Amino acid sequence: MADVRFLVTRELDLPARAVFDELVDWRGHAAWVPLTRVIIEQGDGGPATVFVATSGIGPFALPDRMRVDALDAEAMTVRVTKIGPVLTGTVDLSVTPLPQNRCRLDWAEEIRVPYLPQLLARPVAAAARLGFGAALSRLATRMRSTPTRHDRTALL
Repeated sequence: MADVRFLVTRELDLPARAVFDELVDWRGHAAWVPLTRVIIEQGDGGPATVFVATSGIGPFALPDRMRVDALDAEAMTVRVTKIGPVLTGTVDLSVTPLPQNRCRLDWAEEIRVPYLPQLLARPVAAAARLGFGAALSRLATRMRSTPTRHDRTALL
């Protein structure tokens, strides 16, 4: 079993609150994480919500079952625990406001991958950084081209 750790940080030309709201729209991840679908098993998106993000195609799809353990909307932080049966570990997400309506998004994961030798942990972490970096770029592009929840609310 390998312990894989990685951090992806992006500075985005987007409002922090809008980015945070998109991050905690668990079903919405399917729109910007390639080849992923999300099913909410229980909960309303906040603490104690359990969801499964399945990434991949057919027999090569990996179900990633997770539980929201902490969500602080004011601080814009989230702790999610991967509860198996394949991947276990934690995901910490935080959005920090920056000047000029910008923000910094930090996505950190510490996961255990069964059947993967520890010597492959670093290459897997590097691949995960690239993959999540690309997904976050897709999120930013999508948010710039599609009205966010906040934009839609302001129009009402």
